[in-house]
This record gives sequence, C-alpha cells and structure tokens, in this order.
Amino acid sequence: MTKTDVSAADGERPWPDRMTAWQIDAYAPFKDSAKLNDKAESPASLGPKEVLVRVRASSVNPIDVFMSEGYGQVLLSRVRQAKKKSFFRPVEFPLTLGRDFAGEVVAKGAEVGSEHLNIGDAILGVVAPYQHGCHAQFVTVPVTQVAKKPDHMSYEEAACLLYTGLTTWCALTSAGGVNASNAADKNVLVIGGSGGVGNSAIQILKSWGAKVTTTCSTNAINLVKGLGPDNIIDYTTTDAQKQLEQFGKYDLILDAAGIPYEDIGGSYTPLLKPWSWAKFVTLRSPVLHNTDSYGMVFGMLKNAYDLVAPNVCSGAVFKGSSIRWGFFMPAERGVEELARLATEKKITVPVDSVYRFADMKEAFEKVKAGHLRGKVVVTFDEK
Repeated sequence: MTKTDVSAADGERPWPDRMTAWQIDAYAPFKDSAKLNDKAESPASLGPKEVLVRVRASSVNPIDVFMSEGYGQVLLSRVRQAKKKSFFRPVEFPLTLGRDFAGEVVAKGAEVGSEHLNIGDAILGVVAPYQHGCHAQFVTVPVTQVAKKPDHMSYEEAACLLYTGLTTWCALTSAGGVNASNAADKNVLVIGGSGGVGNSAIQILKSWGAKVTTTCSTNAINLVKGLGPDNIIDYTTTDAQKQLEQFGKYDLILDAAGIPYEDIGGSYTPLLKPWSWAKFVTLRSPVLHNTDSYGMVFGMLKNAYDLVAPNVCSGAVFKGSSIRWGFFMPAERGVEELARLATEKKITVPVDSVYRFADMKEAFEKVKAGHLRGKVVVTFDEK
C-alpha cells in the first residue's frame, strides 16, 4: 500500500472498493436488523481536509443502540441533507453505526499537512451522529475529529475516549460555562460519577483544578475514589440529601445519571449558588425525541417549551440560575484537549468488556442491558 498523500482530486485510491461493515437496513433492535456485510462500499472519496482510517477498535455507545431503533432519525436526516446541500432527503440505508474509534491513517486529503498527521500514524477519532459510523473496516472523518493516539494507550482504550469525553467536555464548557481558565474557584457536583460521562467529568474537572463532589452507589465507591473527587456521596444512604447540602452551594451541577425533570426543582436547583449564574446541566435533552415524535416544526416548538418550563417551574430563573441541556459536539478544541489529557495520563476510560468484530450483536446487547462499569469495545479481527 502506498504511503503518499491522497486527495479527492488526485484520482488515486490506495484502499479497496469494498470493506467489511456492520450495517442496518431498517430501524429495529440491532440484533434483529444488523448484518455483517463483507461487500459494503468503502468510502468513495476523500475531501481535502479529511483522513481515511483503517479501524482497529471501536466502542459501542448507548446512542448507537438508540439510533439503531430510529432515535433521532428526523433531525439527523435533515442535518445530512443540509451537509449535502440538497433539496432531497438522502437515502439513509444501509446505515453504519459507531461513534468513536482508534486505528491507522491510510490516506489523507491534500490540505492535511505533515505537521498534523502522516500516513501510518496511530490515531483516535470520533464520528458525529449524522455521519456514517465506524463499525466498519474503514471510516472517513474530518481531520479536526482525530488526534494522535497516546503511546501508552492500546487501540481498545483509545477507542473509548472521544464520544463520551466530548459529550462531557461540551456539557461542562458550552452549557456549564466551566473551563480550564475559570474552574479553579468552582464548586461542582457530578451526579452519577461511576458512569462514562461521570468518570470523564470528574477527571476533566480535577485536571482544571475544580472542587468536585460526586454521587454513586455503594458498590462503585472504590472505582470513583480512584478518579480523585474531593467528596463522594453514596446516594443509597438515608442522609444523602443532607450531605449534598453540606458540600454545596454549587456553581455547576452536571447530571450524568438522568435525574427525572420533576426531581430537579425540588432536590437540586436549591443547591445552586443563588444569583451567581449557576447552572444545572442535564444530558437528558428531549430535542431528538421531540423531532421524532412531532416533526421538525412542532418538535422545535416543543423543545422551546421543554426548556423554558423547568426553568420557571423549578424557580431557578428567580434565583439567578438556570437549567440547561448538554450535547455532544465534534469540537476541535475538545478533541485536542482530551487527547492532551490522555497523553498526560490525566484521563483514562475504564473498559468494561471487549468483543470481537464478529460479535457486534452481543456487544450491543451488553450496552442495551446497562449497569456497565466502563465502555464496551469491539476489536476488528483482520483476516
């Protein structure tokens, strides 16, 4: 295989026309709809700011499980249409899922300089939900969505970092207003410290110098303790709420556990610092669900209501605080910072289990069952 740089305009293509990929042809549970296709079409072209990667490992995220059953199809389809600048909705199937991965650069666009990446570099990367995913032999992504893999990390570990990490990073920075430059004087509560987002949040916040209190169940205390939070509260104890109050008030509360909306106002917004622009950030955004259920126009109107109502009913806006939604975004600065933290060994991602590529359905079932203590990874067994 050549190791020369390749752009879409070169007419060269040092990768095969066909590849192996897990694909779905309809929205249904993955175990019923997915097929291992060894004659799937490889990425046909390479943009000037894109890289083509041979996937060595990829992770399975809850979003993959939900998307296989149709979650987000309305809005994501419109985003794909906008990206293609087309008047017609693009054909969705066959659809390849998978959001984060690790592998080796096979080809790169003409505007990807050697100061960024070279052919053969080991990298980690992330695929936005509107893009075709990485549960395949090859994947093409913008260079802004990849970074060099830290030498000490295996492909399996590196494949777990970016989707959960970026979801967390964007929730903290974009929605929460906390970052490396202002976190040192912040008091933050992370609800659900043993999950993927909770794990990442604790480590990112501590690297920034924030004071972190987190909650988890009794059997996860040892795992969470290793992440270095200042305070750990076992939410199963009878005085958990009293402990939350003891370590508050908080500049930011990040809900990584999916607290029901009706519980936010009574139990959590009173813990926010009053009149200090404190924020409660939840990852339970109804945006995709609402557009799926009501269509684009009425779905967006429902989203506006669903954002305003909790802020008013909880009383948050009357105390100078707010309830916000956190989202994944393929932010270049986030990719760079997470890769740097991983290189400096300031962030790690626990791996719950590893499956062979041929056993992708079992990996999906594992994620769907929940109660994980880390990420589920799939390794590509190349013949």
